[in-house]
Amino acid sequence: MSRDGEQSRVIVSLFLILFVGVADNQVVSPLLPAIRADFGKSPSEAGLLFTGYSVCAGLFVLLWGPLSDAFGRKQGLLNGLVLFLAGSSVSFLAGSYPALMTGRMVTGIGAGMLSLNAIAYAADYFPYAKRGWAMGSIFSSYFAALIFGVPLGSWLGERFGWNSVFGAMGGASLLLTVGAGLMLPLLPSKRAAGGETTFSEYLRRYGSFVKERTSLSALAGSFFASAATTGFLAFLGVWLHDSFGISGSSIGLVFLISGGAALLASPLAGSVADRIGKRFQFIASSVALMLLLLTLPLMSWGSALFVVFGLISLAAAFRQGPLEAMLSEIVPSGERGSFVALKNSLSQLGIGLAAMVSGLLFEMHGYGAVCLLGAVLSLLAGVSMLFTSRHRNL
Repeated sequence: MSRDGEQSRVIVSLFLILFVGVADNQVVSPLLPAIRADFGKSPSEAGLLFTGYSVCAGLFVLLWGPLSDAFGRKQGLLNGLVLFLAGSSVSFLAGSYPALMTGRMVTGIGAGMLSLNAIAYAADYFPYAKRGWAMGSIFSSYFAALIFGVPLGSWLGERFGWNSVFGAMGGASLLLTVGAGLMLPLLPSKRAAGGETTFSEYLRRYGSFVKERTSLSALAGSFFASAATTGFLAFLGVWLHDSFGISGSSIGLVFLISGGAALLASPLAGSVADRIGKRFQFIASSVALMLLLLTLPLMSWGSALFVVFGLISLAAAFRQGPLEAMLSEIVPSGERGSFVALKNSLSQLGIGLAAMVSGLLFEMHGYGAVCLLGAVLSLLAGVSMLFTSRHRNL
């Protein structure tokens, strides 16, 4: 098969792996009322499903990073899919809330492996000159999961019960395990010289990332970028409903239109970044996102609000691909898995902290305060990237 054909197989495989991983996490929200009713749990108790998933994904990924460097990205993807399948199966068969929690925690561990190794695999496979396009295409799966995966999962849950969704996710991961094994070429291990997989080596490597200015500023940029969009998305529906009396279907239309625009724009955004510079595009998109977030709470219901929210989605799409491409080039290839693991862990932390602070701000000061927080965090993301080493062709 031609090189172009192989590249297409790689992008489709990684897109589908991330699509299933993202959709699995996002679809829990509409399933939560039925889960609460079946197990008689309060909202705070049911919300622990998200916490358990995120904590496991964020902590265990620090273990998988060096192992990915040592044993290869494809093996990490296959192992992650097996864990994802195991967690989905436990969730599907769960007859008690502790069993469901266990299943979601195992799924989170597997999902952390999938995200880490998908990024590292793409970085190893695609040269940096084309990596913006590749990352933009692969990470458009985030928008596709929101547009297609969540509505499909919601329909499946309403028709056949919430556990059927986890069964479907398990079935999809089984097919992907077979497909990835056949379609993804085996890449050589990127083990760094002297890079033993021991606890002391883990600490040494992660410590070196924090001590070096370029890697630290890149980690900070990723942390702030992940946190910036959390609050305004989480409370957008509540704001639209409370402020304008908008129905759930109309709120869904906002997400559908803006998400569709971002899905189509992501590959283009990556290609543009390859030409004009990934760091430049990331910083410019972060500044644009800051200005748009300051504008959003001033909007009233109508076409102008759709335009602003669509532009926010486009700014996020134009930022995501270049960010992932840049971060994959910050450290030597033999340490890439470890660096992406630390980045993913810090991103989970940023998302969790932003969600908590945004909730408090929304209750005390309204949606405008939430958007202000997102704007400040977006600006900090752009500023952080200014401190990456100038000699790198980012």
